[in-house]
Amino acid sequence: MVSQIKGKHDSPATPRSKRLSKPNKEYDITNTTYNSEDDSDYHPEDDSEFGASDDDDEDFEDDDTVVFDEVKKNRNGICSSSSSVSLDGEDVKNKLLPDDLTGNIPDKKGEPALKLKAHNKFGDFIHKHEIPRKFLHVSIGFITLYFYTQGLDTKMFIPYLSTACAIIFSLDLVRFKIPAFNKAYCQAVGFLMREKEIDSYNGVIWYLLGLTIAFQPFPKDIGVMAVLLLSWSDTAASTFGRAYGHLTPKIAKHKSLAGSIAAFVTGIISCLVFYGYFVPTYKYTEDILWSQNTSRLSLPVYSMACGFIAALSEGIDILNWDDNFTIPTLSGIFLYSLVKAVEIH
Repeated sequence: MVSQIKGKHDSPATPRSKRLSKPNKEYDITNTTYNSEDDSDYHPEDDSEFGASDDDDEDFEDDDTVVFDEVKKNRNGICSSSSSVSLDGEDVKNKLLPDDLTGNIPDKKGEPALKLKAHNKFGDFIHKHEIPRKFLHVSIGFITLYFYTQGLDTKMFIPYLSTACAIIFSLDLVRFKIPAFNKAYCQAVGFLMREKEIDSYNGVIWYLLGLTIAFQPFPKDIGVMAVLLLSWSDTAASTFGRAYGHLTPKIAKHKSLAGSIAAFVTGIISCLVFYGYFVPTYKYTEDILWSQNTSRLSLPVYSMACGFIAALSEGIDILNWDDNFTIPTLSGIFLYSLVKAVEIH
């Protein structure tokens, strides 16, 4: 049974049905979980504000207690979750207070159920649509193209990527051991994180590893294309998949036909932009594997192949590894193998 406390017993003359159906304005009972493609445990049918049963009514009279379920405080109020509170104020069982730093509800065991404050503050802008995260994701592709226009060798970035990866990995190890540091960390960069990363490794680690794999073993153009497919095609797949995926069939876990089509189209455009404009304009022919003079594939056909590789790499799930790592790795392998296979000797 779910009810509200105003600080004292309701009048005995008040019918119980009215007591249950009349919410207290001091509290805001809301669903605290957003439905995104990563929230596989979310069940909308479980959301109810006043779903009391006959058994709950009997418990109310026998125990004279009120059970709060998912009571979320107003910004200046008090927060409690799944706790049993005595109406006379003499006994409080499993008293759970809001976390001082994040303002979030502790879990049933009394341990802080750490949430990302930025997600609560900005709602769907960050939690569902992930605008800051997608902006950073897309910007890596433009930064990579800028470095290409400067004639920089992609392999020169590997030490910097490795160092950044080691630092973030070390920070993750520290925050897993020190809850206070984890709270401060999530408070600082929570707008770029997903909730599942609160107690797991940061997705940036996999992103940096993916960039390293793309740059290290492959020629420059293959490495750049692998990064563009990660930066642009994956973002397009996520954006359109979340918006229109419910209208199309699912082709894999958390993967929809709408997302795969978006990845395919974006992969074609990425290839045309890079090989059709950047490569001939800046003429850095050193360490460039594909060219129309040495390949049996024309640029339009090769672009179609890049689109297919983008959709394929985005759709493949390998041992549930992060796609920030698998997409550039698989894209690099598939592109390199294709270009070598159609190469004119």
